[in-house]
Amino acid sequence: MKFTEEQKRIFRHDPAKHACILAGPGTGKSSTIISYICKVKEQFPEKNVRLLTFTRAANSELVDKIFESGKETIISSTVHSFAISVLLGNPGTSGLPEPIRIADDWEWDELIRKDLAAKLGISVSEIEKLKNEMSASWESLAEVQDEAIPQELRAKYMGLWEEHRKVFGYSLLSELPFRLKTALEGNSELDLGGLSLVAIDEYQDLNACDLNCFDHISKRGSTIIAIGDDDQSIYLFRKAHPEGIRKFSEDYKAEVYPLTISHRCGKKILNWANFVIGGDTTRASKPLLSASADNPEGIIDYLVFNRESSEAEGIIKLISWLINSQRIPYEEILILFRTKAISRIIKMDLKKSNIPFSDPDELLEILNQNQIRHFLAYLKLLVDKTDSLAWWSLLKMTKGIGIEAINAIYELAKKNNATFGATLLYQANTEFTDIKKFKNKLSALVQDVLKKLEKIEVPENSKWGTWVLEQAKEGLLPKPPQELKELLLKVDEAKLRNEGSLGQYINQIEPTIKDIMNSKIPGKLRIMSLSRSKGLTVRAVIIAGVEDGIIPHPNADCQEERRLLYVGMTRTREYLFLTRSRRRVGPSARSGRANVAGTRAICPFLVGGPVRESDGDSELKKLGKS
Repeated sequence: MKFTEEQKRIFRHDPAKHACILAGPGTGKSSTIISYICKVKEQFPEKNVRLLTFTRAANSELVDKIFESGKETIISSTVHSFAISVLLGNPGTSGLPEPIRIADDWEWDELIRKDLAAKLGISVSEIEKLKNEMSASWESLAEVQDEAIPQELRAKYMGLWEEHRKVFGYSLLSELPFRLKTALEGNSELDLGGLSLVAIDEYQDLNACDLNCFDHISKRGSTIIAIGDDDQSIYLFRKAHPEGIRKFSEDYKAEVYPLTISHRCGKKILNWANFVIGGDTTRASKPLLSASADNPEGIIDYLVFNRESSEAEGIIKLISWLINSQRIPYEEILILFRTKAISRIIKMDLKKSNIPFSDPDELLEILNQNQIRHFLAYLKLLVDKTDSLAWWSLLKMTKGIGIEAINAIYELAKKNNATFGATLLYQANTEFTDIKKFKNKLSALVQDVLKKLEKIEVPENSKWGTWVLEQAKEGLLPKPPQELKELLLKVDEAKLRNEGSLGQYINQIEPTIKDIMNSKIPGKLRIMSLSRSKGLTVRAVIIAGVEDGIIPHPNADCQEERRLLYVGMTRTREYLFLTRSRRRVGPSARSGRANVAGTRAICPFLVGGPVRESDGDSELKKLGKS
């Protein structure tokens, strides 16, 4: 790309000094920071430089741009991946069960939280509250306590939590930055691999714990470059706050480099989005983005319909117009919503109209199928035959092995200060002398699994998805369903995913598939939540349910809701349509602030703005004639 004077100024920055790049949507921040790092590595080849970001989606985008630029030597990863790499490189410093094993979503949902709930005699929802409280304390570095949770229950949970994770050998993704912070504080000689410069994209998404980690790293001699946009700070739920990037220049005595020209959004689109974000009463004093002279004008409208059914029908007509009249490919269309209830009727109408679409949330459900979980458990045991969560998964899914047998192994492991997986294998070697009641079923399962695994010779490196499917084809691994075959091959295709060990590959399967599901699929439009859309760019965006009581959501911070809408509006280059309903009935009427069949008002963020409401049916008739 042709760099602007603002970007060229960044290229001249001294890499020994901290810097803050304030970059709004479409300002070319990724290309800028990649080019800057390349210049630094050319001038100072001895420097160890890392490029980090908070979200996996943002990291995936960076990885793609790194490959497009031909600069594969740049190392990009998420903050969580960075944390675990440092902890793995410094054994014994994490305070986590070792080897470090991160529980995935299914393992938490179907195994861990249900077992914790059963052992405490409480509901799964109460376990979620206790876990969220614990996570909030890790993230905010302050004691966070839900007044609705009795202190006695909290104490029991914390005691069981430590015992349970020790027996099953798991950790949670959300605790990794906290464990890195603790390791940095307690170990002055912690090996950071000679890290000299860390560039952190999406800096506005970091919470107090993340910020504390990088403060410690900077005090050990590393330069910090913060890249982000406080106008796109939307992760308050994990204690992130825009103040982190707003105060960076003061905290680090850093040079500030604003990027103020958007090369993405049409001029009308950006003008409308600027009006929305300009109403943030907590916003820092800084210029609003301006559109590049090469940007299109953009087509925009705010369409109001009588009912949620006519809103959904109107969205279908809009899509047909975009496809047939404007020649916009399906994959360049994005439908966004604030709450799931708003999306349900739209999805139904998409299916009725035979409009191809992908829904990342629905597609991820594939990973929760028992047949797939069975296959993944075998892969994890290939890496570590004592993997407790993998064995637990197989026991849970094996007919005739119930919770009584699992609890018996748990109690035995606890008694012997051992892990669940090691205890199971030891008992198998001693013919289950300590738990004879379950001998036959357990013995048959363990022998069958170990017999298959022993026949497989794992290479040091491979194109792992292809290799795994070859083992299954030869009957050495369970036969995976067709959906998983396709996904594993897609993971193989994902850049930077084919290097490293089988264990690294397995740990990347779920997060990489999440990235894939969020990305463009030829011939399909995407429908997803506003928060999922961050980092995406398309030619046309439709945001449904933009009305008071839904946006802003009554249970959320009002200014963050502005930023969330701003994020959604700035995903598009050419077409932006916001829609709402005058009345709602059924599930969507209870979305946000419940209002069944009552009159609904315009989204307050849009009042007095450059775009007035239009009657949806009338406007669509005009479009049909154009």
